[in-house]
Amino acid sequence: MKIDDSLTGASSVRTQKTRTGKGKYSTSPVNTSTTQDSVEITQTSTHLSMLEDKLSNLDTSESSKLDAVKQAIAEGSFHVDEEAVADALVQNSMESLKRQGRK
Repeated sequence: MKIDDSLTGASSVRTQKTRTGKGKYSTSPVNTSTTQDSVEITQTSTHLSMLEDKLSNLDTSESSKLDAVKQAIAEGSFHVDEEAVADALVQNSMESLKRQGRK
């Protein structure tokens, strides 16, 4: 993507609405060319960016397990252990509630 720098150096002009009387307003230009923007990247942001890069490079698929599940579904022999799923959901919910309590 190319960024167009044709506006560099051009002053931007905004108008400011001021009250001149009961129910009456006037607009006057406000010069914003003297304001400067700055960006500060915190250590947390840098760390987050590094973690995102690491996560994007992880291989999250175990092809042998996926193939076995696909085959079991196709054959109609795939079985869901409802108790294990329920236990995992309860455990996850408890951990989530504990994290919320610490905030």
